[in-house]
Amino acid sequence: MSIHNSQEEAHRKILIAIDGSMPASHAVGYAATIFKLIPDLHIVLLYVLPSIPPYLKEESRTDGSALSKLKKLKEINLAGGEKILEKGKNQLIAAQFSPGRIETKMLPRITGLAKDIANEAEHGLYDALLVGRRGLSGAQELFMGSVSNQLVQYAANTPLWVIDRLITDPKVMMAVDGSESSLKAVDHVAYMFGNNPQAEVHFLHVVPKLQDVCPIDLDNTGESLKGMESEIEMLDAELLQGSQACMDDFTPRATQILREAGFSSDRITVEVREVVLGVAVTILKAAQEGGYGTIVLGRRGMGRSHFLGSVSDRVIRRATGQAIWVVN
Repeated sequence: MSIHNSQEEAHRKILIAIDGSMPASHAVGYAATIFKLIPDLHIVLLYVLPSIPPYLKEESRTDGSALSKLKKLKEINLAGGEKILEKGKNQLIAAQFSPGRIETKMLPRITGLAKDIANEAEHGLYDALLVGRRGLSGAQELFMGSVSNQLVQYAANTPLWVIDRLITDPKVMMAVDGSESSLKAVDHVAYMFGNNPQAEVHFLHVVPKLQDVCPIDLDNTGESLKGMESEIEMLDAELLQGSQACMDDFTPRATQILREAGFSSDRITVEVREVVLGVAVTILKAAQEGGYGTIVLGRRGMGRSHFLGSVSDRVIRRATGQAIWVVN
């Protein structure tokens, strides 16, 4: 299985949406760190211009004074965008990133910040879209509160990398559930890090329990589940057995993808954990304990997968000091 045609393609290209904030600077800093594992990385820094107030556009059609204000506002926005892009470029160059592999791009806001970013990521055929988790736009929009969450939905065809705080260690942990989505995530990692002797991958499989895949809150169902403890235990056992069978099939396939990308067996490790306080919390705890700065997971799982739904969203919301890669 391989989404990409060859490890010998010209280069890997990522899009970084920036806005001049500290979290955006952290995103650029992460790219400067990760390029040590991706020597042929090319970066496009993107700035989406602030919206022009609709009333000013309307008034400028008949009012000369409003037209002058409109032109001045556009000039201010363009100058601000150029300054932000130049700052991001200089940050990369200071980290020894080749200037010839940096491009800057400024776009008008048309359909909304998140959609405009996602459209550029998809139409530009980027290998990944990178954003800071708590960056602020010119209109003081929280990336985490709106843009990052929306991008998880809108960037359906581009892997999304969401960065929280400054990350200096790109050590990679993959949270996998045995699904085809997890295999796509493996393929993405294999492509981005392939043929690099420094890259290592740690697979984490969280063993689910019934409450992690069942929409019923087993702790708050009152009298209806009394006397069903044995049935619940049986369902948990069946779920465990099915999960293990799925991983028995997944692990050799995932390992083969990495081996074909140039990973040696000693750079691939596997860990299995029982769920504690929810799947997302278990994933983040494992990453923190192992010192993994990058967590990779598939956006969608199998029909009854515990990753199906909001686990990736929860990991993004709760991550502290990590990069989260979500692969659709």
